[in-house]
Amino acid sequence: MSTTADVLVLGGGIAGLTVALEAARRELSVIILDMPRPGAASRAAAGMLAPSIEELPPAMRSAGIAARDYYPHYLAALHDRTGIDVPLDRRGILQLTSDTDADALRRRAPAGAEWLDSAALAEREPAFASHHGALLHPFDGAVDNLVLMDALERAIAGTDAIRRIGAEVLSIDADQPSALTPTRGRFFATRLVLCTGAWAGGLPGLPRRIPVRPVRGQLLRLDQSPTRHVAYGGGGYLVPRGDTVLIGATSEEAGFENETSLGGLSVLRSIAARAIPALANALVVDHWAGLRPMSLDTHPILGADPESPALVYACGYSRNGILFAPWAAAQLAGVLLGDATPELDPFRVDRPELRSSRH
Repeated sequence: MSTTADVLVLGGGIAGLTVALEAARRELSVIILDMPRPGAASRAAAGMLAPSIEELPPAMRSAGIAARDYYPHYLAALHDRTGIDVPLDRRGILQLTSDTDADALRRRAPAGAEWLDSAALAEREPAFASHHGALLHPFDGAVDNLVLMDALERAIAGTDAIRRIGAEVLSIDADQPSALTPTRGRFFATRLVLCTGAWAGGLPGLPRRIPVRPVRGQLLRLDQSPTRHVAYGGGGYLVPRGDTVLIGATSEEAGFENETSLGGLSVLRSIAARAIPALANALVVDHWAGLRPMSLDTHPILGADPESPALVYACGYSRNGILFAPWAAAQLAGVLLGDATPELDPFRVDRPELRSSRH
């Protein structure tokens, strides 16, 4: 078995799979090295596509909107390739408000957002009748990340130019691009792509410190879904998923601990009840936790290392891995081919915001 390829992708979550597919589409041979880890974020997420909600720097917001708007095209192409129809909800996201912050929320509303007063909100979503209004972000929404991951897995399996190998990466050499595994020896490539999620910062051989750490997010699923819209409110978010609703999410500095806790689940029950009082007595169908790959400034780290250009970063996605990964992979394929990619300049690994000594 050959241990050499054009591109060596380290990691098999959404970041790694999307990069591998884009590289293969551009006629590059790919080896994915991936050892599944408890707490990996891609299947633990809620699938939010919400660049309008967060207050982001202009360049980050523009990239987030581009990533969100890339999804319909991307999922259509993925369907043609796999036959899997990935559910995409673009009915908009409701940002719920109380009587004390309604004016401030309206003043901060981004272009395109629609203000719904309490009457309009109750007419559209009776379950939110107790709230004083909401901003509707009409183009945001959510994707079913579990079905998306299934589709990506099928696409990978059906692509001759990609080989996926279950092996832990012990270390890398960024200057003579290679990765060492405990059971398969060393793999070589022209380019390495770092897609190891919350574990990205601890890989021996990196040419610099990568300020990415795990931040635990707990979620739960309740047995009823009284809302049609994805909603932010009550200190968290609600994502309708079939006849259930996902409630998320905590944000905890817990190292690599990936189990749920009674305290975390209690917080999520409170979020659900504050957003929709009728959910106070809903039954819990499931609960889980994932480890967000949180960068120092909470923004992705994308592109080639300026000092070791054979090493390409696709990590640090923080809360927005599902949002950014397909769009970022398309841009990173250009990096792998040596093309100019100005769209990725705000995400460089050597940006000033990542140079702090804090972690």
